[in-house]
Amino acid sequence: MIIQNPYTLFVSEVFSEKVLNKDSWLIILHASRTPPHVGLLIGGNYNSLTIKGHELNINIGVLLKTIQQKKIETLFIKLKQHPVFSVEYQKEICQHYIKQFTQVKANEATCLSPVKLFLQEFYAIDEQKQELLFQLVERLIQNDYISFTNGLNIKNKMEGNEFSLPIYSKEDLQEIIKTERVNYYKE
Repeated sequence: MIIQNPYTLFVSEVFSEKVLNKDSWLIILHASRTPPHVGLLIGGNYNSLTIKGHELNINIGVLLKTIQQKKIETLFIKLKQHPVFSVEYQKEICQHYIKQFTQVKANEATCLSPVKLFLQEFYAIDEQKQELLFQLVERLIQNDYISFTNGLNIKNKMEGNEFSLPIYSKEDLQEIIKTERVNYYKE
């Protein structure tokens, strides 16, 4: 599937670990891979749904060490601060949504599934089951819910200050999930 206009994000050149300990962030790991992996960082606490199951309460320091050691291309998308709900409450609800799923499975759940529920709850972004990551990020941009974006290990993938998210189809996604699950369970 080829789309002419790439979905891009403006990435700030200044990176500060300190800011990651506050507020809510959409984290995109393996950012140029198809598909990338997405999770939520809330108050310095990372959570996501994977093929292995739940990743809950991962400290940002541990996540950053892994990103740096493995040179994982990563985008940190800071969401606008919620005007009402505390970071602690948001983290609790995020983890609740992740626990709604056992693991990433083809035609059942992707890493994006709990993220969509979280964004619907706190940002009134209607959950669209077939929506892919690049489309969801575009809706966040259009609704002005992104404060700024930082990145690590992505300089060679940038054009100026722009990073293009990978474009893929829902069929591509389901096939990749099936393959990844087969490979995971072979180990």
